[in-house]
Amino acid sequence: MTNETIAFHYLIFDSADAVPVEAWNSVQQRVGDPFCDLRFIRVVETSMAADTRCWPVVFYDGKRPVAISCISRYRVDAGVLTGGPLQKLIGFVRRVLPSFLFLKIVFAGLPVSAGQRGLVMLPDTNHQEVVRLMDDALATIARREAVGLIVIKEFEQTDSDWADQFSRQYRYYKADSLPMNRLELAFDSFDDYLAARSSRSRSSIRQSRRRLRDTGCQLIQLPGGSEAIERFNDEAHRLYLAVLGKSHSRLETLPAEFFRELARQFGDAAHFTFIYQSERLVAVSCSLKGDDVFQMMFCGIDYSLNDQAHLYFNIMFSDLDIGFRQHVSRINVGQNGDTFKARLGCRQIPLSIYIKGRNLFRPLLWMFQRWFLPAAPLLAPIETLSGKRSPQVSGKTTSTVAPPATVARATVLGLLP
Repeated sequence: MTNETIAFHYLIFDSADAVPVEAWNSVQQRVGDPFCDLRFIRVVETSMAADTRCWPVVFYDGKRPVAISCISRYRVDAGVLTGGPLQKLIGFVRRVLPSFLFLKIVFAGLPVSAGQRGLVMLPDTNHQEVVRLMDDALATIARREAVGLIVIKEFEQTDSDWADQFSRQYRYYKADSLPMNRLELAFDSFDDYLAARSSRSRSSIRQSRRRLRDTGCQLIQLPGGSEAIERFNDEAHRLYLAVLGKSHSRLETLPAEFFRELARQFGDAAHFTFIYQSERLVAVSCSLKGDDVFQMMFCGIDYSLNDQAHLYFNIMFSDLDIGFRQHVSRINVGQNGDTFKARLGCRQIPLSIYIKGRNLFRPLLWMFQRWFLPAAPLLAPIETLSGKRSPQVSGKTTSTVAPPATVARATVLGLLP
């Protein structure tokens, strides 16, 4: 499909393989985002074809590619977009109608919860024109697919000057998404990071690592490739599902083939950690490296051994170790487990999404907008790492002292000595 009535126009493609690679990469490689890599789109197309459809989009200023996106259609639990009384009401209705508000939604972005932008563009382009065309492309797909909700995800505050045009001019509702936990302090290794911690934190981390050894567990780090594909078996996927089952904000359930295809497509840019007790797999994680970012994506653990071996803490320590050795400027540590990640020294990056209703969903969205994705409060980092710059939020130095409730939760979780 195409819309080429003016100098600014866009082309919609039916698959990643149909995209002109040179045009796409001229934007993607300058931005460096691994989630808008054509390989990542292929991962989703290959592993999630049963319930997902993807349409890569290239935006042009004349003949010059200036922005890229991937529109996707996915059936999701619309209840994850709500909170408060509306979420309780949905839960009540589902006692009688289990499939209530499981809807097909059109996304700007892929149905993978990694806090990634659904639209990326070159800094020297006309942002207003790209936003206008993005809205037009989304409306085109939504009409064709008979979808009532459109969601554009996920943008940082630094994007708001242009991204807020979706709400100002095109009738989208802006809402909070879960914040991204980010570590922006440069270390050469996990040992270097550990040396920058307070003596109490070093003692706590070393105690967790001893617990892993004392329970007879062995940790293996692997890049993507054939061995990672072989090790990510059905048991590894079961561990991922165990963690996913405890999430209160589950957008998607990824099949086992997603992780194998990630290892296949990205090779050395994908990273996996496996923890075994004897021959039994008890924890797993996967991460992805971009040009200047390391993205910790998903993990799975055996909860029956977690308290004894501190599996979750140790899988996170392993992923940080891999991330530091990539020599990137930032590590995205994910959008859940906020208290523990604040204890690691992460700061929280606010993220926003934009939601638009069509047909019947337009008045419904207007009526219930106050309950769609209620405000997500931010946690301050709990500890300042010695010899490093203080994390910043909105241009102000955040407090390094955790609120009493945060400290209490961290103590219960065993995060504080």
